[in-house]
Amino acid sequence: MSDFLEESELLIDSMVQSRDSLRACPSNPSALRGLSRDAHTLRGILLMVDLPALRDLACRLEEAVGTLRREAGRSPDDALRLVDEAVKALAELKRGAAKGRSHAPARAEMRGHEAVPMARSRTVLIVDDSRTVLRVAQRALEEAGFRALTANTPAAAVEAISREQPALILLDLSIAEQDAGVLLGRLSRDGVFHRTPVVLFSNQPDTLLRATAKRLGAAGHLRKTGDARAIVAAVSAQLERPARTSGGS
Repeated sequence: MSDFLEESELLIDSMVQSRDSLRACPSNPSALRGLSRDAHTLRGILLMVDLPALRDLACRLEEAVGTLRREAGRSPDDALRLVDEAVKALAELKRGAAKGRSHAPARAEMRGHEAVPMARSRTVLIVDDSRTVLRVAQRALEEAGFRALTANTPAAAVEAISREQPALILLDLSIAEQDAGVLLGRLSRDGVFHRTPVVLFSNQPDTLLRATAKRLGAAGHLRKTGDARAIVAAVSAQLERPARTSGGS
C-alpha cells in the first residue's frame, strides 16, 4: 500500500505541474506529453492494484488528454478538471489508508497466489517504469517459483538482458516505445525477439495489444491485471513452448 501511494503521489505532483502549465498555455506540447504519460502510468498501476473507481478516473483522464493532443485548439478544461478529481481521490485514499480503513491494493496484490502451482525455476526479466507494477509482477512470479529480475528504464533493460540472458522478458509496451522505440529497435537488431520470448505487457485494449505484438514479432501479450494467476499463466505458457519462432502470437 505504501509503495502504491508514494508512486501515485509522485505522478500526481507531476500531473499538477502539467495542469498548471496548461492553464497558462493550453497548447503547451511538453505539458500535454507529460500529462498523457503520467495518466497512462497511473492507469496501469491502478489496474495492478485493482481499484476500479480510480482506474476509471485515470482512464477518462488519459482519453481526455489524448483528445487534446489530437485536436489542436481544443479547450483543456475537461482534462484539467479530471486532474483535480484524481488529486482529490488519491488524497482521500491516503487519508483512509492512514486510518487503517483501506487495504484494497494489498489484497489485490495477493489475489490468486495461493492457487498458483509452483513453476520450474527460470529467469524472467520484468521491464516497467512503475515500481508498483514491478513489485506486484515480481512477487507473483517468485511465489510461483521463477527467478524474477526487474528494470525500470530502457537502458537498465538492455544491460540486464546482456548480463543475465533471461529465459523470458515481460516488457511494458509504453517503456519499450520511449525515445522513439529505441529499446524495441535494439532488441530487434540484437536478435532478442528471435531467441528470447518477449511478452508485451500493457493496459492497451486486447485487440490493439495483440496486433502490436504480432507487428513487432513478440511472442505474446498480456494486459495488466492484479490477478497473479494471469501473469504466471502467460509466462508459463511461453516457457513451455518447445522452441522460439519469429512472429507474434
